[in-house]
Amino acid sequence: MKSGFFIPAKVLAAKFRGKFLTMLDQYFQAGKLTFSASCENLRNSYSWKELWNALYQKTWCPEIRETFNGFGNAIEYLGRYTHRIAITNTRLKEVTAESVTFTAKDYKNDSIIREVTITNQEFIRRLMMHVLPFGFQKIRYYGFLNNRSKKRNLEIIFRIQGHRKYRAMLTGLSMDEILKRVWGYDLHVCPKCGCCNMRHIGRTYALQS
Repeated sequence: MKSGFFIPAKVLAAKFRGKFLTMLDQYFQAGKLTFSASCENLRNSYSWKELWNALYQKTWCPEIRETFNGFGNAIEYLGRYTHRIAITNTRLKEVTAESVTFTAKDYKNDSIIREVTITNQEFIRRLMMHVLPFGFQKIRYYGFLNNRSKKRNLEIIFRIQGHRKYRAMLTGLSMDEILKRVWGYDLHVCPKCGCCNMRHIGRTYALQS
């Protein structure tokens, strides 16, 4: 058994499911849950019980791997979700009157890319799951960047530091220089051998002659 081992994932999943759903039902019984128009049927105790039982029958999958190593990884991870849409156009392969075909990673099989075809209604349902309910905000700023006082605070900060303006870090850099500075990816190094010096000749890269 590995050092630091706490509890098997399947056992933890069952425990978490039981605790979570029990507390959720207590909130419902106390009238502390608010259901929007699309879920108004859940205000009925019978409909709520059906959903609650259905959730109990599902297999829950807790994530118990090691957490992010430093704040940089957390920011990079969150950045992929806070400023992107649910699916990009490049992943859409075919749209017909009845179905939508798109590419997706199959995480159960070494994350291979495969094509998935679903009905238009199911595609819209999945897409709308990524749309925040009315009144919710994806990113909230706080401190001197809070929405209410941001403009005034920035004016004060600008005045305190002597009205100095700063150049953007990436101003004047080429795209390959930006990639190397920000992501550490050097376009001039061959991805196969790792040593060849390549130069830009248009839409691709070739060996430096």
